[in-house]
Amino acid sequence: MKKKIFQSIAITSIVLVAISYFLCTFIIYNDLENATKQTLIRETEDLASYYNQDPLTFMETKFYSESRITLIKNDGTVILDSRYTPTSLTNHSTRPEFINALENGHAGSSRYSDTLNESTYYYAIKLSDGNILRLSTTSETLLSTLGSSLMPILLMFACVIIISLIIARILTQKIVDPINHLNLDVPLANKTYPELQPLLENMNYHNKIRKEFSANVSHELKTPLTSISGYAEIMANNLQGDNTQGFSQKIVDESKQLLRIIEDIIKLSKLDEGNVQLDFETINYQEVIQNVLRNLEDYAAKAKVSLIDETLPVKGLAVRQIIYEIIYNLIQNAIKYNYENGHVWISVRDYPRYIEIIVKDDGIGIHDKDKERVFERFYRSDKSHSKQIEGTGLGLAIVKHGVDFHNGTIEVFDYLNHGTKFVIKINK
Repeated sequence: MKKKIFQSIAITSIVLVAISYFLCTFIIYNDLENATKQTLIRETEDLASYYNQDPLTFMETKFYSESRITLIKNDGTVILDSRYTPTSLTNHSTRPEFINALENGHAGSSRYSDTLNESTYYYAIKLSDGNILRLSTTSETLLSTLGSSLMPILLMFACVIIISLIIARILTQKIVDPINHLNLDVPLANKTYPELQPLLENMNYHNKIRKEFSANVSHELKTPLTSISGYAEIMANNLQGDNTQGFSQKIVDESKQLLRIIEDIIKLSKLDEGNVQLDFETINYQEVIQNVLRNLEDYAAKAKVSLIDETLPVKGLAVRQIIYEIIYNLIQNAIKYNYENGHVWISVRDYPRYIEIIVKDDGIGIHDKDKERVFERFYRSDKSHSKQIEGTGLGLAIVKHGVDFHNGTIEVFDYLNHGTKFVIKINK
């Protein structure tokens, strides 16, 4: 992690410095080019003025200039050139700056010079006797000037990169050190930078949930095991009298409860890991719900709760077994936390973007303080504890994970002492 953070900061710094350097080079080059052109124009104008005052002296003068000076007759013949013998040069009557200067009095052009074999900027002025004075400078001269100007800037940027790497190393150390020394058991006890606080709070919350889960698992598994052990010990010592069948049934019941808890934990673990070896298929939600209602008929009759089917034949793509588990757990909970002569309504509706499943009851309801935690594993409200309602405490956790598996949503609407409504939306 430390290496990756350092590399990210270092690469970002180098890229930014490189971009800045090239932008700086581009700006300086443009400014230098404009300045060179302006200097060439002023120099041409000064020499033209000098020529117009005394042409003979001009012709005899030896000029020391970085610019190439060329005097051209109005027919294009080269009279004088500061770098080449006039007779060695071809007629210039076709040169664009020559033509435009004859017509307009002055002209400039940038083009490739066949004589110099490089890109050149020319500026020409028409003289008082009709001849043309032309000065030129090459890109090589410009680049040479640019190179000498950029060398100090290049050294400066090199220093900036070195300083950036040093700062990147220091920053990386400051970022990584607090993370490497985190106390994961007590996240909120760590003294670190504010950006890590949300992570630490999240870790603290999950630590709390994990500890509660471990404690609850231990308690939920220990309860049936203690009963089984107790009844088995009584039978082993022949203290059951004539109630062998009753004690055996107790052991069977507690064993089933233990098995249900283990099966529910396995289901949750598979949903957590996404390790569900089941395929999506087109299912009839009404058929799945009616199958659940048939399987819970006896349970509802024993609790004296009426099951009311308000479903329609709705079809959608889903994992049949997970949808069955979702609906089964919701309806079972609605029966379990209901009053005698209570009711449970189940409906399913088809909408353009989702399928909606509603399970509603007129039972004991959920307190506001419990509503946000009902989907936690083994969580039960005080009301349910006081009634000593049997169950694994994992039903609604399985429901939530099953809905999440289908990328759906679940909402709880509670009416304390007047029932609860669960609304599930499964995206199509």
